[in-house]
Formats: sequence, C-alpha cells, structure tokens
Amino acid sequence: MSKIPPKFEEAIGNSSPYTPYTPYTPTAKTTPAPQFPTGALPKTVERLVTEAAAAIGCPPDAIALAALTTLGSAIGNSRVIQPKKGWVESALIYAAVIADSGEKKTAAIAVATDPAQKLQNKRNKEHDKALEDFAQEGREYEVEKRKAQKDGLAAPPPPEKPTAERNHVNDTTVEALIPILKQNPRGVLQERDELVGWVKAMDQYKAGGKGADRQFYLSAFTGRPVSVDRKGQPEPLSVLRPFVSVLGSIQPSVLPELAEGREDGMLERFLFAYPPALNALWSDDEVSEAATVSYRDLYGRLHRNLSVELDNLGDPVEKTVEFSREAKELFVAQYNVHRTEMGMPGFPNSLRSPWAKLEGYFARLILILACCRIVENGDPERVEEGDVLEAWSLIQYFKDQARRVFGALRGFDPVERLVEDVAHFLHERGGEWTGKPEDFHTELHSDFKHERPDDLSKWLKKRSETHQGFGYNSRHKAAKKDDGSPTTVRQLTLTLSGGVNGVNGVNGVKEDK
Repeated sequence: MSKIPPKFEEAIGNSSPYTPYTPYTPTAKTTPAPQFPTGALPKTVERLVTEAAAAIGCPPDAIALAALTTLGSAIGNSRVIQPKKGWVESALIYAAVIADSGEKKTAAIAVATDPAQKLQNKRNKEHDKALEDFAQEGREYEVEKRKAQKDGLAAPPPPEKPTAERNHVNDTTVEALIPILKQNPRGVLQERDELVGWVKAMDQYKAGGKGADRQFYLSAFTGRPVSVDRKGQPEPLSVLRPFVSVLGSIQPSVLPELAEGREDGMLERFLFAYPPALNALWSDDEVSEAATVSYRDLYGRLHRNLSVELDNLGDPVEKTVEFSREAKELFVAQYNVHRTEMGMPGFPNSLRSPWAKLEGYFARLILILACCRIVENGDPERVEEGDVLEAWSLIQYFKDQARRVFGALRGFDPVERLVEDVAHFLHERGGEWTGKPEDFHTELHSDFKHERPDDLSKWLKKRSETHQGFGYNSRHKAAKKDDGSPTTVRQLTLTLSGGVNGVNGVNGVKEDK
C-alpha cells in the first residue's frame, strides 16, 4: 500500500489505498444537442412535425421552431400577454435554424411556412385582380371626369388604389418593409433562405453602407415604434407597433457573421435550433393529408378568429390574453427558477444576456400555445396552467440550444459547467446532500463529471475553496462489512449555503427569516 500524502489523509482516510488524483479531462467538450420536446407542441403541430421529420429525413427541431414562428406571425398584433403592468410581450419570434448544407433545413422550414406561403399567394392573385379592376375604374373615371368638365360639373372622386394584403415577405429592405407594416397592422413573417444574406443586406443601399436597418430590427423585436425617411416624401413614415417575425437558416461555419462582431444583442434575440446531423436513409414515409390540412386550418383560424382591433389612428390596440390565477402562480414560480439559475455558481457571464431574452420568450411561447388552444377548442381567451408548463418545456430546450450556440461562439468552460451542474443538484435537494462519494457520482447527472467518484470528490473540495456558496465536508463513520467485521466509510456533506441571490430551496421560495 502506498503512503498517503498528508494533504489527502483527511479526505480519504487510512482505510483505503491512495489513488493518484486524475486531472480533470471531461469527455464532453461542448453542450450536447438537446432533444426537441415535441410533446409540448399543440397536438396539430406535433403531428405535422413528427410526420414531416420522418418524411424528410431530418430532426424535428427545424420544423418545430419554424412552426412556432409561423403560428406566432398569424397571431401578430391581434393579441399580447402581460405578465405584469409595464411588461407586455407579443407572439413575435426571431428564429435561426443552424445546419450544414445538405441537411434539408430548407425543406424542413418550408413544411412549416406552407400555410403562410399559400395565404400570401392567394392574396397576391386577389390583389392582381383588384389592380385590373382599378385600372378599368381609372379609365372610366377619366371619361366621367371629362364629361363633368364639359357639363360644368364637379369631377367625381377618383378610384382608390387597392392595398396589397401581406402576411409573408422574403427579400425586402426596411424602407420597403415599413409601408407594408403600415398597411398590414397584424404584421408579417419575413422568411430568408440564408440569414447571413439578411444581415449583409442591411444598409447596403445606404451611402458607405451606413444606416439604421440593423437598429430597426433591434427595435422591432420589442415592438417599439419605428420610422423611415422616404426619398421624395416630406414626412417620415412611422409604425407604432411593428410586427415582423424573422425566420431563416445559417450554416455553423458562418454563424459569427450573424453578429458581425457587434455586441448589440442581435444574436441574443434569436431562438436557435441546432440539431445534430442526421444521415437518414430512404423512407417511404410521407406527410398525411390530414396532418397538412389540420395545420393549415390552425394557421387560418388564428388569422380569422383573432381579429386586430384598431384605434382611431389606424394603429393596433393591445388586446391582452389574461392569466388564470393558477397559471400566473406557476409562471411566477418558473420565472423565479429561471432567475435563480442565473445566480448559480458557475453560471457563465456570456449567457446572462440570452437568458434575459428567454424570460420574454417564455411569455411569448405561452401566448402562442394559449392562442392555438383557444382557436382550436373554442376555449375562453385565458392562459391556463398547461400553456405555462408546455412553454417551460420549450424554454428548457432553447436554453440548451443557447448554451450550445454561445458556447461555440464565445468559448466553453467544462469546469464551470460542472460547477453549475453541482449547484443545480444541490439546489434541487434544498441546498444540502449527504452520502458516499460513489452515491454522489451516480446521482449527479452531468456530461462533465469525472469518471471516478474519488476524483470528483477531490475536485469538489477544491471548488469549495474557490466558489463562494459551496460547502464541503468529509468524515468517516462506522460501518460493517458483509461478514460483520467493523470498518469505516467516507461520508460527504455538500451544501449550497445562503441560497442564491437571496433565494433558497426549490422553485424560488424565499428562506424564512
């Protein structure tokens, strides 16, 4: 038996042979890709996502995110959610599907945006017919005008040019987009094949590439008023509550270009779907007509049943979907869980801004899920507990995707991630755990833990010396072997002392003083 070094004597005792400390070499080098919680989607959407993923041969992530974004655009400015006075969220989403070329991301997005595309195609044809009628009316007007002048009478009013109804746009500039939003107060879905092209196109028509296009999208995300000065127009064109959801794809290798080296919060405004590549073989699976029709009908109902109310200036009126009492209590509890997580030891500073945006997305997803349920079932316009629970499942997925994306962009520290996992483990158990090192190693679910319980225990002792709030105690207690002879076993007591930012226990319950 090797002699036990003094610094490890207290930790491992004399009853066990000394095993050299193994340096921390985690097997996971980045955050694993999470599995999309399709069960949290409305049943109509879940069916489409599941069938389409099998038919296309791709993960469900891209289809699901695109569907949520598309349905949110159908709600548009017709409804909002207000967690409390001064905090209002719409159903707007900025969504990015991250996948390499050839991973069928375009086909996946197309399945989800199909109802928006078809409605826009129908509206385009109706507008073409209206323009033909307008041209005919214009010719008749000129005849009537000349006749009135000949008879010494006042000319009749000229025909009014029809306005194009828009719910879906592709490649457009901000200068062209603002009039569209002005004429379509519900809002639009902007779908882009490549988001890098969308970013690069910002301000490209301005002198020197300088302009306010990027600022427009930063402001539009929160529904703040926007305006644009148009050439040849004496007054700026303003939109009080712009609604433009953005949906597109991007390859992992060019993801940094979406930020363009700026720390302005553009990246943090996106929800990401970054699934692992799937090398799917041939399948005879197809999307059923029933799944397609049901999903298309859901999109149509959101448009038809949730009308946009306008004030006397033609601006949309905020119509709030209220929380039920139980739903509000659950929302507050999960909000506190979310904020507590941000105060955990090991939580990376690079995720503080994305996590802050995910607070708003929690409310936005609740609104989308609630509105889908309301129009499908004819339920009262109210948020229920189920909407909050399902939205929370989705937020957990998008948190993991944010870790994956921002870890790749801004660096990933597996040591700090293990610190965070341990903090979560203790927090879920009221801030304290006692047991053998082997039991702790088994119970701790982390992709970043050591392979050997003894190494994990020693690492924890070191972390307790460097991370405020961690407590570590090791002692030996009497035990018996299988044959009844006496022995000792090592017992750890791990604590997360004092709570986190004044919060202790589970689900954000404040500690009694």
